[in-house]
Amino acid sequence: MAIGLLSTIAAVFYGGTISVLALTATFARRRTLRREARSTLAVLVPGRMVEPQQPDRAAAGPSS
Repeated sequence: MAIGLLSTIAAVFYGGTISVLALTATFARRRTLRREARSTLAVLVPGRMVEPQQPDRAAAGPSS
């Protein structure tokens, strides 16, 4: 019974974490927060491809 209970708790915690990250990756106001949530999801969800990291144009400053 203890193993089943621990497995259930772990599954609920994992599912909750994935849900919060998916909502953050979709609805966050800041682009950097969405990008970080997506990269974390790529680590936690097997079979998900990682998006290529592109530099943030606002952080790079004006190009001359």
